[in-house]
Amino acid sequence: MSSRPGIEELQPPSPVQQEVADIAARPETRTALEWLRTAEPQLAQWQMEMAAIPSPPFGEAARGEWLKRRFQELGLLEIRVDEVGNIFGQRQGTTGEDYVSISAHIDTVFPDGTPLDVRQDGTRLFGPGISDNGAGATAMLAVAGSLRAANIPHSLPLLFIGNVGEEGEGDLRGMRHIFTQSTYRDRIHYSVVLDGAGSDTVVSEALGSLRFEVVVRGPGGHSWTDFGLPNPILALARGINYFSETPLPASPKTTFNVGVVRGGNSVNSIPESA
Repeated sequence: MSSRPGIEELQPPSPVQQEVADIAARPETRTALEWLRTAEPQLAQWQMEMAAIPSPPFGEAARGEWLKRRFQELGLLEIRVDEVGNIFGQRQGTTGEDYVSISAHIDTVFPDGTPLDVRQDGTRLFGPGISDNGAGATAMLAVAGSLRAANIPHSLPLLFIGNVGEEGEGDLRGMRHIFTQSTYRDRIHYSVVLDGAGSDTVVSEALGSLRFEVVVRGPGGHSWTDFGLPNPILALARGINYFSETPLPASPKTTFNVGVVRGGNSVNSIPESA
């Protein structure tokens, strides 16, 4: 050990770091990584194909059929689509019956009718939804393909899921259905969710989301002759202002947002709702 200033002692790797290093050194892992390198053009093509299929919340059927065909090409088993449109495919494990799920949502935030100008410029891909969540879904396919190419064994079976309704008014309906009504709800013991293009962040805690639509109604009327009648927009604005003063805890991090306000038909009339 050196006693020179500025030279720190080398710390032995933690058990987790050592396990990762051991896995990375295995021949089958190197085979999987090589497959990922050689398959990069195919993965980029899949990502662009998927992003070119409109898939707003409640309109994911066509993209689901596309993903189903990719699951078949990659040799996944027991491929099925459930009642709300989630797509499933399995890869068998060596032991156990409970699942590790690997999922990516297949809907996008863009409404139906959005022009989907999907293109590639060098190594970069462009287009609505190419990242969120074309990248996540393609990464899921890449995992399935590399495991197959390297014939990597795993103890628990893997359940690949393309889930619907993650964005906006979809309100997580795909995942809600899986964990409340599906046959898998009590058999998924570990869950990996792939979302977006970044690989620099891993979230290891669940994030809860509650969404509300608040409607205020009134009699409506003319802005001059009926002045003084209750105005739903004013009432809603007062409520929003009052709500904005809600104290929030710093831990766990808690946030709120008012994202959409609608109401009224004319600047000269008192609205009937807001």
